Amino acid sequence: MTTYFTKKEILQQPSTWQETLDVIQNDRESIFQFIHAFKPEEVIFTGCGTSYYISISAALTFMEITGISARAVPASEIFIKPEAVINPNKKTLVIGASRSGTTTEVVRALEYVKTHHLGETLAVTAYPESDLVKHASLSISLPHVQEKSVVMTSSFTNILLSLNLLAAIVAEDRSYYEELSKLPEAGSAVMDDAIRFGQQIGENLSIEHYIILGLGAYYGLACEGMLKMKEMTQVFCEAFNPLEFRHGPISVLSEKCMTVLLGQEASADYDTALLKDLKKYRSQVAVIGKAADPVEDVKVVQIQGEFGDQSRSILYLLYLQWMAYSRTLKLGLNPDEPRNLSQVVKL
Repeated sequence: MTTYFTKKEILQQPSTWQETLDVIQNDRESIFQFIHAFKPEEVIFTGCGTSYYISISAALTFMEITGISARAVPASEIFIKPEAVINPNKKTLVIGASRSGTTTEVVRALEYVKTHHLGETLAVTAYPESDLVKHASLSISLPHVQEKSVVMTSSFTNILLSLNLLAAIVAEDRSYYEELSKLPEAGSAVMDDAIRFGQQIGENLSIEHYIILGLGAYYGLACEGMLKMKEMTQVFCEAFNPLEFRHGPISVLSEKCMTVLLGQEASADYDTALLKDLKKYRSQVAVIGKAADPVEDVKVVQIQGEFGDQSRSILYLLYLQWMAYSRTLKLGLNPDEPRNLSQVVKL
């Protein structure tokens, strides 16, 4: 039986999260001093593909935790349409994420910001000697998440964890930092459950269309779940804000759809009506995380532990990654080498 790198890289995540916690703890003071010396009025998170989806989630969490204006943009927009992205009248910090540190658009984005004096730059990458680091005033290096598979799994959750820890450091939010510190233990505890969920949902060949719903920072997670399914399997998959889904896209539902809601406390009061609508239009439905009131024929996977919405989110990726991985094996495809893709995109 073939052993794929992707499987190993999904399984190793709880232990790598601990390594990331150790890295950030060692760099904690330098991160704090860098941000507070600059005092950004706005923070722009940027990346490409998976790293852009990290940016979406990280930006929304950062703003929620710190109160500092933050948003995510694709890296290409920074150097192609800078006037639409960066306000020259604001002190702007641009945070670029790239697993390889060589993705052309992210490197160019940070280089553009530096050479045109548009703000400060911070890089997060698995390769400390990469081009991206050369254009950053400060970098967070995570060499323990260098991956052999083309698809990003462990690198996604670890880069996102490092950015969430950064938010906790900037805000001096000790309770949030401590919640994030509990993720390695929690990840190990839910791994078997995530595998079972992934197999049950991913191996069901009656499902021809996957939809993943996430609100706020969870929208970035939903997009990443969508991307993993598309990259590994080429099966049709979409991501939406849960309530926005009712404004048109809900028309695509059928018994061949599987809709996965990333549940959270913030939206629980609205989720029950949404879940009833999803069932009304014949979709198969599953909820990961905090569930609303029970709805008939809706599979609910509760994530245990005393976590708030902002810290629990990283655990959801285990379920979405296993869902895509299980579907890939069921289709007889190689999860390590999806078609038309390579580890690094260079222009």
